[in-house]
Amino acid sequence: MKTLLWLFLLPGDMVRRKLGITIEQDGGLIRSFINMCFWGAITLLAALKFYV
Repeated sequence: MKTLLWLFLLPGDMVRRKLGITIEQDGGLIRSFINMCFWGAITLLAALKFYV
């Protein structure tokens, strides 16, 4: 389960690290936004492929 959670949070965590922001400074905002955009785009592409 930890691996799945790590994989889910990876895109936002990578961006947070690239920007040099610590977890305490971030408060989850940057990571949540990036993860929402990344996984939303993946889901949208999958939906368009299978349902259109």
